[in-house]
Amino acid sequence: MSVQALRSSFGNNCHWCGLPMDFAEPRSTPDSATIEHLNDSTLGGVRKQKHRRLAHAICNRTRNEFKLQAERNFQRWLAERVELSRLVRVADLAAAEPAAMPAEMSPAPPAAPAAAAGEPLHPAPAAVRSGT
Repeated sequence: MSVQALRSSFGNNCHWCGLPMDFAEPRSTPDSATIEHLNDSTLGGVRKQKHRRLAHAICNRTRNEFKLQAERNFQRWLAERVELSRLVRVADLAAAEPAAMPAEMSPAPPAAPAAAAGEPLHPAPAAVRSGT
């Protein structure tokens, strides 16, 4: 379906902002009329004539960019959720039975315990301590 055919069906105004569009050739300005696919095929939609409208080139482009940003943000959120779940599983396994945890899931080794009162962390050899 062409821009002109959609114009006869939907009029001269942008589907998104409602402002008049430019129908002059070439259609290369931000206000030029473009075909907007309401159900984008790249996101699982089917390109059907009933899902097409007219929109300014800038409205069409901006909507698509926002959809891509939202998809990227969602993918980041999913990755963080999966990583958090993995960390929780590791902590649960470590708390339940440390010897049963697979090596690749082992958390970082715990910090060294504080030295007993009065004992240095790295005591000198006996010969040095006795002064001989």
